[in-house]
Amino acid sequence: MATSHTLHHRDELELIASAAAVPMLIVDYTPIIEHFAGLAPPEVALRLADDGELIRCLRLPRVLAVSPQWIDLYGSPLAPEPPDLDARQFTPATHPDLATSMRLQFLAPFTGETSIVREHSAPTMLGDVVVRSHWKAALDGGRPDYTRVVIVDHNVTDLRAALRSLEDALESRDRLVATVGHELRHPVSAMVGFGAILLDGWDDLSDEERKELVGTLVTQADDITVLMDDLLTAATSRSMAVASEQLDMATVLESVDLREVDVMVEVGLAVLGDALRIRQIVRNLVGNARKHGGGRVELAATTAAHGVTVTVTDDGAGIPEDVAVRLFELFAHGGASGSLGIGLAVSRMLARAMGGDLSLVSARGPTIFELTLPGVDSPVPASGLPG
Repeated sequence: MATSHTLHHRDELELIASAAAVPMLIVDYTPIIEHFAGLAPPEVALRLADDGELIRCLRLPRVLAVSPQWIDLYGSPLAPEPPDLDARQFTPATHPDLATSMRLQFLAPFTGETSIVREHSAPTMLGDVVVRSHWKAALDGGRPDYTRVVIVDHNVTDLRAALRSLEDALESRDRLVATVGHELRHPVSAMVGFGAILLDGWDDLSDEERKELVGTLVTQADDITVLMDDLLTAATSRSMAVASEQLDMATVLESVDLREVDVMVEVGLAVLGDALRIRQIVRNLVGNARKHGGGRVELAATTAAHGVTVTVTDDGAGIPEDVAVRLFELFAHGGASGSLGIGLAVSRMLARAMGGDLSLVSARGPTIFELTLPGVDSPVPASGLPG
């Protein structure tokens, strides 16, 4: 009669497992209890700390039922050589978190634990994956029944990867906000300071001093404009539209701050593009040259075989090779300068949207950036544009 009841009970468990839509294993822990019979929990824990003992214990529990999803994940636990132990060469050394989970589960009958939830890397038919394992002993009259232990393993590898991506995105956002604040603080503070000097001491300042202070205000405002333009461009890059108009390069550059820059532009040099975007690129290149160069900045715009070439050169120490290879990546910082890391990436984006390109021609002594744009056939003599 007892045998018939046991068979019926096992049939019910197999029905439950076969209907489960998750990797489920139902096992009887009686062999584990018998294996450590008479030992106190600390003694069991000490025995389980031995790697060889743990491996032996993995084969002791009796499998009562298994779901198809479990077999898909781990292979059949009823095989003569369980694949999760032999085919994939599991050892406590290769999968320490899984070994810790197994030790806790085997110790549970001696400590009265009825529920264990753990995440660990596990060897599966798919290779190593991150598993969230739910181990649960049935309750009979409020007492744990270790003859019916249910283990449900969820493959959460993709979920963990998505969570890491979200964490990276949040970290990038925080870094972006902090860096924007840093980038804005200097020009805004300068504008407030120089504006106060002008306001409070207007009558005591000479025309030359007023002109110098106003020039500084314009430069700081220009820095803020470039930063805002870059941020907006990066945010709308997928829907970004640029014009393609015939423009006179000298006229395009008139509103760019090129003071103390040696400028050479062909007279009547015609280019096809978007005036606003060309100015944004040139501001970025000149601003970088001023910030990181040695003091001398040159800009040259000439006709080339492929259209129009604009080069910006500085005499600084150059760009380290490890920085140069990622210079045009969004948010790739070029050192400890606090730079936002989007100006060059956005500039290349804009150049390519206009049918041209932006490249680093020379990273060492001197540093040269080259902007190419579609040109219009109008060969003209070279002339200088006042800086």
